[in-house]
Amino acid sequence: MPYMISEAKKIRKDDMTKNLQQQVKSILPKINAGDYRQIIEADSDEHIVALGLSWKNPFHPSAEYLRIYLDEDLKDQADVQRQLLTHLEKNPSSTADRLIYSLMNDQVKTLSTLKSNGYELIRNTCEPALTVAECLSQIETSAHSSVLTYGEMMKDPQLKNEFFTLLKRNYEATHLVNPAADLTLSEWMSLLLDEQPDWNLSLVGLTDGSVSSYITIFPPENEGVEIAWMGLRTEIPTARLELQQLFKKQLELLNQTGIRSIEAEIDTTDHYASALFSFIELGTLKSYDTYRKSI
Repeated sequence: MPYMISEAKKIRKDDMTKNLQQQVKSILPKINAGDYRQIIEADSDEHIVALGLSWKNPFHPSAEYLRIYLDEDLKDQADVQRQLLTHLEKNPSSTADRLIYSLMNDQVKTLSTLKSNGYELIRNTCEPALTVAECLSQIETSAHSSVLTYGEMMKDPQLKNEFFTLLKRNYEATHLVNPAADLTLSEWMSLLLDEQPDWNLSLVGLTDGSVSSYITIFPPENEGVEIAWMGLRTEIPTARLELQQLFKKQLELLNQTGIRSIEAEIDTTDHYASALFSFIELGTLKSYDTYRKSI
């Protein structure tokens, strides 16, 4: 079946097939707000049956991000995907030297299209659902004895500076496959504030009065929270024990506040998270995989 591939300035939602409308439901507000650099449509019989999108991320300026959405009833999905991918790749941003595409590892057809077009896997991200009780049973060390909440730490200018210096260093070190922008500490502060961590459940560990570890918790939904953005000041083996001790303290705090479940974000490029949750067999879980193609 022939398709008309064209670039659009805005989305004509009413012209999409019902199936495609469901696929893009969660991202329509962003599209309509102009957050995407390119919007490529595939039309058939006067209906939009697929969309190709590209956008920039200010924290990773050397990359351009791509995503394709398809009407799942299409019989020739692979052909439409290739056409949209080709059009998106034709006109990358002038600041980009790589294309990034992320998707679940069970999206077999799209994975096949990416691999046949020269994309390589650079990162797996797992988000296992765990119980606080399960994690407590796995962390055998004692709880950290010197901690502050993020809210308490932010009130001390010296500790706040130490924390954001450490956060910036660790973030850059765990994103070498897709380099982070060289941001100021003030910009990193804005980044964290925009992410809206839980200021009472996120903790920093102190050694000799200075920030030496941290674990970030994001606000609870029902009885669960998300845990991400963690790190240490030093890389020596004994420092890993401190991260476990901080996690133990955090788990006890979650337990006291009635939080029963945790969703952990574990990137294969983040050795802190991988080590802390080493008791999980990540290879058996569904993952959100990131692929890269150099321009």
